[in-house]
Amino acid sequence: MLRCCCSCPLKRASPLSLVALPLASSSSPLGPALARLPSPHGHQGQQRRHSSNEQHFRTQHGAVRVNLKAKGAVGVAQSRGERPYQEDAYAVRSLALPQSALRWNVVDDRLGTGWAPATREGFDGEEPKPGEEGNEEGGRRRQVAYFGVFDGHGGDYTSKYLASSLDSLLEASTSPDQIPPVIDEYRALGGYLKRYRGGPLDRFRPESDQYVVHKGMALDEVAVLAFLKADNHVVSSPDKFPKSGSTATVALLHSLDVPYSYPYYASSLVSLTVAHLGDTTALLASSAGGRAHRLTQAHHADSRTESERLRTSGTGIITDSFGESRWGGVVANTRAVGDREFKPVGVIAEPEIIKRVLRGNEWAFLLLCSDGVTDSISDQEIVDLCRGIKDPERAAKKVVSFAEDVGAEDNLTCVVVPLAGWGKLGGLDSTASRREYRLKGGGIGSGRQKRM
Repeated sequence: MLRCCCSCPLKRASPLSLVALPLASSSSPLGPALARLPSPHGHQGQQRRHSSNEQHFRTQHGAVRVNLKAKGAVGVAQSRGERPYQEDAYAVRSLALPQSALRWNVVDDRLGTGWAPATREGFDGEEPKPGEEGNEEGGRRRQVAYFGVFDGHGGDYTSKYLASSLDSLLEASTSPDQIPPVIDEYRALGGYLKRYRGGPLDRFRPESDQYVVHKGMALDEVAVLAFLKADNHVVSSPDKFPKSGSTATVALLHSLDVPYSYPYYASSLVSLTVAHLGDTTALLASSAGGRAHRLTQAHHADSRTESERLRTSGTGIITDSFGESRWGGVVANTRAVGDREFKPVGVIAEPEIIKRVLRGNEWAFLLLCSDGVTDSISDQEIVDLCRGIKDPERAAKKVVSFAEDVGAEDNLTCVVVPLAGWGKLGGLDSTASRREYRLKGGGIGSGRQKRM
């Protein structure tokens, strides 16, 4: 975490400087990601709204920007394993979303955070004046960090599309007026989807029993709409996406600190929203105990929630010769973008939403990965492999490398996102002996050795 001598989250500096903020400690990997914004009299209107890597904040000591692609900000590692092609993809972006969507995401009674609509979060109370750097159209500020892992099947068409376009769809999915036509297009696919009402979006349809007009779209509802838009695009473009599909796990992070806003990794309170399809994974590592806390569960036909959802679809589960359950004898994941031919039997792209309000220093990092990683090593092994590593990229590479060493054959992708407790992983390395045993007993014939 970035700290200066006066204990504020960010180092005090001249508001006109355009240099990376100096680190309070040379061991912190996050400093290069943070820089002062240029003078408000500098180049205006040159920042692209979409596919940005920068976040903008107005802190106690002035405006700052964070580059999510700077060294030490995020760690990413990939391997194709034993597969001839890499069908995994990932994305790291900064999103500009309406303040109302962020506010409703926190005010929602289901979170139980005690925040009220009158509370003016840092991204709201410190809204820049027109013409100032960082003030974007519609009251949008780039303060939501977006991380995604996408595991394609039937080719990399869909996973690459999601990696390149889902962030833009999120930014463009903030109006309730878009919801009815998107759901109507989805229902036109027939079969199971004839009865589809949009899940959490149902309350925006005038004919719904849950119709509510006074409340705007929250961040989780924006995510659901964006995923459905992506699915409509893929299934309506068979020439571009031939029999292709993809799972997805997307994490959205933004600060809840008041009265000023700071980057997610320097905040005492952080909002985490995960939108999840399929068997990619999101997990948190606690800083005090060093324990793994999985946030997502695989959407397989034999899982409790999915079997209940699909029981009236008229299709059954068939177990293959490897003991794996397949929906209709073919489909492993019952939620995915794409897979057009299986939409009528219940394969949907409505993401499961997981929301948490985190106390920043209680968590060391957030990790997203494809099932090639979690099929090979346990969640706690993943966390323990990251112990004592200051650079998140090195941590991600160590996870992928170990998975290869113990025989992973599927594509592998790992994204490590440091939080305020990064570098403070407590507890004991409870899987050290197990990992050593696995390397000695399972090293022969591992994926890495097969390629040598």
